[in-house]
Amino acid sequence: MSTETREFIIVGKDTGAGFILWDVMPAPTDPIKRDMALEEIGVDVHDAFGSCHMEWATTATGAVNQLLTDLRERSGIEDYALSEASNRDAFTEDREPR
Repeated sequence: MSTETREFIIVGKDTGAGFILWDVMPAPTDPIKRDMALEEIGVDVHDAFGSCHMEWATTATGAVNQLLTDLRERSGIEDYALSEASNRDAFTEDREPR
């Protein structure tokens, strides 16, 4: 497993009491492919009333944990966490960017 920090795209829905994770993936490193991916993801996520977040971390799990920490601090809810409805399969660390 790499210890290199990279950018991750995290998509899901903030329910106010927790976060429903739909997917997390490494962002493409090519700037044009990254912009294209974010544009496409942004439209799809908006249509589904979700949100798209960017985090830098060494793993997908680390990126999601960083996002949850930020959302926990913003909400003021100490037990803000992933919802049971979250896609736990999204944490496959060796996935290639789509």
